[in-house]
Amino acid sequence: MRDMIPVGDKIINAYKLGDASSPVAVATLASDYEKFDLRGYAILGSCQTENFGVQLAIANMLKNPNIRYLILCGRESEHLVGHAFKMLHENGVAQSGPYRRIIGCRSPLPFIDEIPLWAVHEYRERISLIDMIGVEDVALIQARIDSLISEAKASPCQREAIDIDMPPIDSMSWRKYFYVEESRRKKMLAGVDWK
Repeated sequence: MRDMIPVGDKIINAYKLGDASSPVAVATLASDYEKFDLRGYAILGSCQTENFGVQLAIANMLKNPNIRYLILCGRESEHLVGHAFKMLHENGVAQSGPYRRIIGCRSPLPFIDEIPLWAVHEYRERISLIDMIGVEDVALIQARIDSLISEAKASPCQREAIDIDMPPIDSMSWRKYFYVEESRRKKMLAGVDWK
């Protein structure tokens, strides 16, 4: 999983790579991924933002053609990132003014604009979500990783790696969404339907 944590004007990544041949990615959401002593995953990391974090996670999962499952576990953040992943997977995105918004998402800033629309479709087609949101029990998560690895071995499939170029992200990147959200709230208060 690849997410970012703003530190001053810099952004640091909050993930680690494991076994590249594994079919499993694990997002610990707002929980500290370093406290999860797991094995057998391809990528393990925190994901705390419903826009850039979700998109970076998707980009990293698509780069590894072996990844078929995303386990959402750990504590949900104020940004409802687990909910954003689920709504994106179930509903996709809709054009909302000049931006793409996750359909049915209650997260504050659920915009998916930095990756191409075809990448959203690839994510929805290639990756199965495993909802363990709220679970921090390492033994339960490890058991699920193990069962998914066995499941993938029983029904192998081959895919090509997809490398998505993400634009550089810094501490100012989120600002554009705050203006969009402010505009949306004003329109809702005025009774204007926000599409």
